[in-house]
Amino acid sequence: MNRILRILALAAAALLPLPGLALVTALPARAVQEIAHGRGSMWLADGVSWIGNYELDDGNMGYCIDVEKPAPSGASFDYVDGSTASLFSPDDAARLAYLSRQWGAPGDAVTAAAAQLATWSITGLAGHDQAWFAQRANADADRVLELANRMLRQADGVRGASRGARATLDLRLNAGFVVTDLVVDHLAGPAQAPPASHRGTLDLRGATFENGSRTMRVVNGTLVKIVPDPGRAVSAVTVSVDYPDLPYGPGFRLAQNRGGTQSLLVQSPFPTSASASASGSVPNSRPFRPRVETITSAAVASAGAGLHDRLELSAHPDSPTGGEWGVYRATDGAFAPIPVVIDSRLLGPFGTRPSRSSTVPADAPLVCEVETAVMTGPGRYDSPECTVPAAGFYVWVDAIDPRKTPPERGGGRLQPWRSEFGVASETTLVPATPTIETTASTGELSAPECVSDRLLVSGLPSGAPPIEVVSTLLGPLDREPEEGSEPEGWHDFPVAGSVTTLVAQDGMHESPCIEVSAPGFYYFVVDSAPSSERFATTPVVSAFADHRVHASESVRFSAPTPPPSPTPPPAATPPAPASPPPAAMPPGEAAPPATRLAQTGVTPPPLGIAATVIAIMMALGAFGLIAGRRP
Repeated sequence: MNRILRILALAAAALLPLPGLALVTALPARAVQEIAHGRGSMWLADGVSWIGNYELDDGNMGYCIDVEKPAPSGASFDYVDGSTASLFSPDDAARLAYLSRQWGAPGDAVTAAAAQLATWSITGLAGHDQAWFAQRANADADRVLELANRMLRQADGVRGASRGARATLDLRLNAGFVVTDLVVDHLAGPAQAPPASHRGTLDLRGATFENGSRTMRVVNGTLVKIVPDPGRAVSAVTVSVDYPDLPYGPGFRLAQNRGGTQSLLVQSPFPTSASASASGSVPNSRPFRPRVETITSAAVASAGAGLHDRLELSAHPDSPTGGEWGVYRATDGAFAPIPVVIDSRLLGPFGTRPSRSSTVPADAPLVCEVETAVMTGPGRYDSPECTVPAAGFYVWVDAIDPRKTPPERGGGRLQPWRSEFGVASETTLVPATPTIETTASTGELSAPECVSDRLLVSGLPSGAPPIEVVSTLLGPLDREPEEGSEPEGWHDFPVAGSVTTLVAQDGMHESPCIEVSAPGFYYFVVDSAPSSERFATTPVVSAFADHRVHASESVRFSAPTPPPSPTPPPAATPPAPASPPPAAMPPGEAAPPATRLAQTGVTPPPLGIAATVIAIMMALGAFGLIAGRRP
């Protein structure tokens, strides 16, 4: 273009209507100016017609889009997004963006001339054909024409011009990965961008990458492993990706002429971006640990009563799912609680309170075993009942076996659980009320004897500590109280003795004996103190007492009948002894009178006379001694 034409063009630009100018300046723009021809060809036929690009003062190159207007030599321009200027259809805008992106600043004149011809082919040839403009390339006209059409075909072909691009995310939480990619909306149809052709940024929430971070630079078409955050029953993950500065879409850079000359299609079209996000939830695949807090339905019960176990089911706080109950995905796609079966066993009776232990004694007697199927997760449940048959201690033990939960319902993730043995809250006492039938070892005594109390005991728990049975023998009484009565004031009765018998099991037991020595009526009374444990408010064995009079417990000791007093036989009169011949009298003395023998009736024997004489002599001797001591 010669200098005169350039001046005329500038003058024409100055005469543009002001409203049009206002429209242009209202758009976000950047001012540039044409400074020279770029690459291309000047038609030798007129030395004026140019086919090729123009160089702008910012270094960019541009192609004319208004073939009917004068050349933009020395013109000033504003950069705008041509796809928003309503100058061309969206598809044509995409084609122009593609041309500027691919051949906006080629290094040779033929390519530049072909790109200009392809641009005019889209924006309009003003009634001419392509060859009419291609001739400006002089000897390269055919090459320019052929190359321009090849460019147009390429723009409309696979991976050619595009309306835009969109990011995709394939979140596979079950497999633990995400794949991100780009799909380009080409005019020929959508197609994935070549793998690893674009970089983006991947962000995670509710999960991390294998290196522990939540943000990663990625390329399209890449599989990235992710790790859901622990501590939740359901892993809820959100992933987002953003690809900036993508070379797709219709956003071509338009250098809009401020005057009346042609506007330009400039290299470096506006990039587009693509982003996407995806969310997903999946059952936490890590192991799940349940917990059961249990308590027996009654701390004290009676034989024949029904007991059940109260079960408070929850997730163990140390479980990888935290305090949340594990779930599985049901056939309808919804999340459902992992079902469990709680196995409860009632053990007993034990004679003493079971000691707490992590294991159940091998010889622990089993009352029953019941199951509680839980389908709805945490909560309070009651086991089926079991009947306690006899006195003693009973204790529940519980367990959860993962094998009773199907794998497809989370059984493979379920961890086992087992309660301890002998937990106080799981222990029930059935107090014993033993029966003691007593019998005295003998019911009749005829002489002093040692009497014992025979005790027939039933109803003691097996293995219980011995109980003390006190047998007290009351008596002797001078009368027998009424059979079956508890006599008034019996506490004040005389007591022959009291003995204690240790009883450890049912059966016959005999007390130590009590000596009975005085005649009278006796009977046994028995007392047994309650047997209890430390901190226990209910005795293990109830107290027992019987203070009534029973024939089987009575002893009669009758006083012996004294023999009749013997009657002495009548005294026999001894025969009179024969009179000895009279002694010879001394001479001169007369014989005694016969009447003196008759008074006594007895003639003293010689020994009697001698004894009398001796006694008199001893008396006289004694008297003499006394008299001799007197002063």
